[in-house]
Amino acid sequence: MRIHALQTGTVAIKATHLRAHAQARPPRVAAVLRDRTWTDPLPILCWAVEHPEGLLVVDTGETAGAHGPAWHPFSRCTRFAVVPEDELGPRLRAAGLDPAAVRWVVFTHLHGDHIGGLSHVQHAEIVVSDVEWRTATAVRGPLEGYPGRALRHRITPRTVTFDDGPWEGFDASTVLTDAGDVRLVPTPGHTLGHLSVAIEEEDHVVLLAGDATYSEQLLFDDAVDGVTVSASRHRDSRRRLRDLTARRPTVVLPCHDPESAARLAKRTTR
Repeated sequence: MRIHALQTGTVAIKATHLRAHAQARPPRVAAVLRDRTWTDPLPILCWAVEHPEGLLVVDTGETAGAHGPAWHPFSRCTRFAVVPEDELGPRLRAAGLDPAAVRWVVFTHLHGDHIGGLSHVQHAEIVVSDVEWRTATAVRGPLEGYPGRALRHRITPRTVTFDDGPWEGFDASTVLTDAGDVRLVPTPGHTLGHLSVAIEEEDHVVLLAGDATYSEQLLFDDAVDGVTVSASRHRDSRRRLRDLTARRPTVVLPCHDPESAARLAKRTTR
């Protein structure tokens, strides 16, 4: 298999969004809204996996001119920099891959900077956790940062409930490929239906972690992000991810980690 890191622009966020100083959600969110300190621009990464059974894309990144709804308070808490050439379709072509050849698109979760490029691969089989789909398309979805019910008119995804048994410290999982080498594991916390994608290579695992952590370092610091829905579930998911790295050499690839692309290229494991 070949795995490609595709960067679809950058986003700067508040420092307390990256690393919170409180456990309860209301003070964490309030701190992000008040914070005047910004991070450096962080990559918005998605992934293309050339698998013998078909081309897999994990998350679809952002689109040019990305911004949140003007009425939402968090529209003032992100600074996107995305041009048309950064979008998923051009990035796939630059890697020598045909967007029309994509067989699966797996979403770690349904926030805008992970689903923005959906139109480039809308023909593919879309896979997302059942909990994430129901949460994102509920009436309250927009209040939680989701596009809302409009998603129902764009896609009819395959929703997974992780019924293929435990795997490497996770109580449940879903096997995506017939070969059994691409597996989806629940990593709730950042959102209630967040999942991560584990790819088994010869002597290590490549973990496409979405926003289960914003960086490898933050995973091992056990830091909670400022907008995570459930701090307790976030910590449990991170514990399981750290346990995975203790069990198996693992390349940890969060979507907003500036070191992820280099870590993938070198197959640097923990």
